[in-house]
Order: sequence, then C-alpha cells, then structure tokens
Amino acid sequence: MIEIRLAKADLKHHWQQNSLFVLASSLMIAINYIFLSLMANHSLADSSYGKVIINLLALGKNFTLIVAIFFMFYANSFLLRQRDRDLGLYNMLGMTKNNLRQILLFEKLFLYLVSVLVGLILGTTFIKLAFIILRNLLNNYHLYSKFSLDQLMQTFVFFGGVFLLLFIYDCWRLRQLRPAALWQQAVQAEKEPQAKRLLGIGGLLILGCGYWLAIKTKPNMAGISNFMLAVILVVIGTYAVFTAGSILLLHLLKSKQNFYYQPEHFIGISGMLYRMKQNAAGLATICILCTTILVTLTSSVSLVAGQQQLLSSWNPFELMLTTKEPLNPSRVQQIAQRNQVKLKQNQQLQITSPIYGSFSRNGYFKSGMTSKASVSLSVITLGEFNRVQHQNVKLKANQVLVDSPAGQRLTQMVIKGKIYRTKGYINLKAGNVDHSIFQPVFLVVSSNKIARQISSSHWIYQSGLDVSGSAKNRQNLATQLQQTLQLDNGSFSYRPEMQKFLRATFGSLLFVGILISFALAITTALIIYYKQSAEGLSDQQRFKTMQQVGLSQKESRQAIYGQVLLVFMLPIVGAVINTVFALPALSSVLKIFSLYDGWLLLRVCVLTIAILLIGYLLVYSLTTKVYQRLVNRSN
Repeated sequence: MIEIRLAKADLKHHWQQNSLFVLASSLMIAINYIFLSLMANHSLADSSYGKVIINLLALGKNFTLIVAIFFMFYANSFLLRQRDRDLGLYNMLGMTKNNLRQILLFEKLFLYLVSVLVGLILGTTFIKLAFIILRNLLNNYHLYSKFSLDQLMQTFVFFGGVFLLLFIYDCWRLRQLRPAALWQQAVQAEKEPQAKRLLGIGGLLILGCGYWLAIKTKPNMAGISNFMLAVILVVIGTYAVFTAGSILLLHLLKSKQNFYYQPEHFIGISGMLYRMKQNAAGLATICILCTTILVTLTSSVSLVAGQQQLLSSWNPFELMLTTKEPLNPSRVQQIAQRNQVKLKQNQQLQITSPIYGSFSRNGYFKSGMTSKASVSLSVITLGEFNRVQHQNVKLKANQVLVDSPAGQRLTQMVIKGKIYRTKGYINLKAGNVDHSIFQPVFLVVSSNKIARQISSSHWIYQSGLDVSGSAKNRQNLATQLQQTLQLDNGSFSYRPEMQKFLRATFGSLLFVGILISFALAITTALIIYYKQSAEGLSDQQRFKTMQQVGLSQKESRQAIYGQVLLVFMLPIVGAVINTVFALPALSSVLKIFSLYDGWLLLRVCVLTIAILLIGYLLVYSLTTKVYQRLVNRSN
C-alpha cells in the first residue's frame, strides 16, 4: 500500500522528532509498569504496613499516568505541526482525507509498537533496581521481585488506549482543517503578539494571592485546603504571567535600541517575540514541572530525613501508654519478668485529657474541634511536675511552664478569659497523647484549681517505659501489655513498631516522590529538547538568509546561546521563586506529621534546587548544541 510506504518515509524523514517521542513514551511506559508490578507484588503486600505502601504507590501511579498522558499529547502536537507540510503536499497531489487518516494510523501504530516494546524492556530490566531501592528505604530485605504477565498486559492495553486517543485527536484535527490549506499553515509566519497588560496584571494578582495563601497556611486541616488552593492559583498565575509577562519583557528589551540592535540580541529577541504565543505556554509548563519536582523531592526527603526526630517526639520512651487509671507497677513488673525483659526507666504523668483548638499570635486560645484547630492542650499540676522531675519549682497562680515540641514561644496566654504568663519552657517527654495530627502543648500550672479552670476534661495517665532484653521478648511484652490493658493503637505505641510504620510510610513516599520526579524531569527535559529542536528546524532558513547577508558564524553562535539562555532561565527562576514562597506552606504541612525542624526543610530545599539546577544546565548545554547544529545544517 502506498499509505504504508508514505508513513514509513515520513517517519524516516522526521526520525529525530519521532525518536524523542518514542524515548519519552518508552520511559513513561517503563515507570508505569514498575508501579503496577510493585502494587501487584505479594511480598510487598504481605509486609508490615503493606496496605499503606500499596495505597501510596497507587497514588504515585495515578499521578504519573496523568503526566504521561499530558506529555504524549503535548509532544504529539509538535509532531503534528511538523507533519502539516507533508499532509498538505499529499492532499494537493490528490490524496483524500481517508488516505491521510490511513497514513496517520500506520504511523501511530508503528510508534506505539516501538514505544511499548522499548518501554516494557526497560521496565522489566529496571524493576529489580526499583526493588533494591525500595528494600533499602523500607529496611525490609524480605521483598523480592517476580515477573507478572498480567501487569505487562495491563500496560500494553492501557497505552494502546492512549495511542488510540492520539490517533482520534489527529483525525479530529484533520477534519477541522482544510487539508489543502495545511501546506500554507505549516509555513505561515507568526504575527507579532501584542502585549496584554490586563492579563499580565491579573496574572500577577492571582500569583500574589497564591503566594499569600501559601505564606498564611497553618498546620491544620484548613491549611491543607488553603495549600491546595494556593497551588491552583500559582499554576493559573504562572501561565498568565508567562503569557503576558514574557511578551512585555521582550517588548521592553526591543524598545532599548542600544541593546536590541546588536546581532546577538536582535536575532534572539525578534525570533522569540514572533513565536512567544506558543513559547509562553511551553515556558510556563516547564516552570510548573520544575516547581513540582522541587516541592515533591523537598517534602519527601525532609520526611525521611526527619523521621528520627518525629519518632523521638512521639515515643520519647520505648513504650508509651495512655490510660484512665494509673498503671500498677507490680503488674507491669510481672508481665516484664514473664517475658524475660528488664524495666530500665519509667515515667507516669497525670494530665488532663487533651482539648483541641488554636493559639493566635497574641496567645489567645480558641478551643473547638474545627478545621482551624492545630493544638492539643493538656494541663499538669505543679505538684505532679515536681514529683516526676524531682524538682522544687514554685509558680504563682497566673504563671505556667510550657512544653511545646513544635517550638511555640508565647510570653503569655489567654485561656477562657484568664491571662497566664510563661515562666519557662520544659521538656516533659510526654509524647503525642493521641498520636494525632495536632501539635501537643503541655502546661504546668500552680494548682489543681487552676488546672480545672483551664481544662474541665477528665484526668488521664501518660506513661513511658524503657526496657532491655531481646527484640522478640520486648515485642512480646508490648503485645501482652496492650492486650492486658485493652488499649487501642491511639493509646499505645511501641517504638520499634512505630519506626516500622514511619519507615514504611515515609520510605514509600520518598520512593514514589523519586519516580514521580524522574517522570517529571524526563517530561521537562524532553519538552525543552523537543521544543528547541522544532524551533531549530524552523529557524534554519532564517539563519541561512542572515549569514548570506553578512552574519558571521561567531555572531550566529552568540545569538543562539543568548536566545536559548533567555528561554532557559525564565522557567527555572520562576520555579525557584514558586518554591521559596511554598516553603512556609510546606513547613506547616510537615508540622501536621510532627516534623518541626524548619532548618532541615531549608537545607533539603537548597540541596534539591542545586541538584535540579545542575541537571537543568546540562540540558541547556545539550539543547544549545542541538539547536546550533540544526540551524547550521543547511550551511
């Protein structure tokens, strides 16, 4: 069939663009196959907290599928634009729409088969590496990888559906256009876009609102909703600012005649200005993708790096128990002896059951289990504090001692209309009473009367035990204590078990974050590479003409480097700014996980930015060389 021969010729003619598309699609297919294989792995599902890990992997899989579909449609739009000239020529030579659809079908079928074949080969090859990484993150060396044909077929069928959608889109686009006009459309020059000041101002306002919400985000349930709204506003604002702001910037540079009428500046600015309508969306997309990489890696790495601090905050003792009655020491000792475990250290505090609310900046406490609640407040009498700490501290009726693991520093508090002044800060090693998302705050007050004024909730006993013995015997002691005292998981915690849970949760989050970031990095790099390659092909004739009228090779190189540098720097600068404004919101979200170390978050963020910047500059170097080679090919 002539359609098959034409499809083959077109694929060969545009092999560079098609190979990039196949490479990107193959990597996306490989990543999704890895997710599916891990989710179906029985050793992972049967491990400690396997359901938690599987659920997190499912979230990561769904996100990467969305990224894969978005990228494949994005790259496909560039392929179509390159094909317009060929399709227009075939139509003028007498081919019908049906013939053109058959050519597109054979091309898509070939791209699909090659992409799936390469992607599944990569996926089955790197699944073992993924298991090694996951095993180390979870510290679980009983996991093993097993080949499954079901996941292979699921990946094959799903991406077959994606390529079918691409083909349907191609046919719809062909139907919308007059095929005879495709030739003119392919070579039609872009008109110089006009600066849209209202769009630019609106974009800045939306972006500012997103930044303001991120800065004002608090560590409570309402804060998560605010953060999600801030993300949406920043995405919309970024697209608006890049669409209008980039054009305004180029018009501003063009108005400066001493700067604009230099060969290295004139060529780059004039070329980008006429293509900025399509460039702006691409630059904004790159900016958003880079921001997502930074936020994803910063948050997931911070959780893994800070899990030991979180564990110490929740479980200052190996065993933490919350009971309605004081523990019977002899009973605990009997259970310990029965399991050949020795009690090393213990602490028992009588505290009020937590009340929930939030502190204002001025120290006003507003109680109530609302979406803005961020604090769980418990009260301890001075006599109890002195007994446990072996001290002889004295307090006035309006004075309190404060234990706040989150680091809240309030010189005074107003609770139920009464003013209490902070005399000092202490560390009770009381843990997180309910293992809740609320930041625990403990107040030591002068008397039982003051304690009841602050909190009328019932008294409970927060006990901590450190033990020594074999790991198996300590585990048996923990199990028997929980069963004997009939405590639920919210009232009982065993540090090694809690450590397993945190490692499973945060290790899985980091693993998912790495795969998602890898998918986003591939998407970002190939969008840049593909866009610059496409523009390099379209700029061949323009540079050839300018070199014929006197533009030297040196000036040509300078113009190319200047143009690519400007295109590259805008998105990464925007991504860093977005991430900096996201840090307060990230800090608040991490506080919900009881991670209060702001310096750790900042260090991880700086390191992540540095790594991304290195990779970004490598892509810049590669892209510049490719663009220059394409531009000079006709010479």
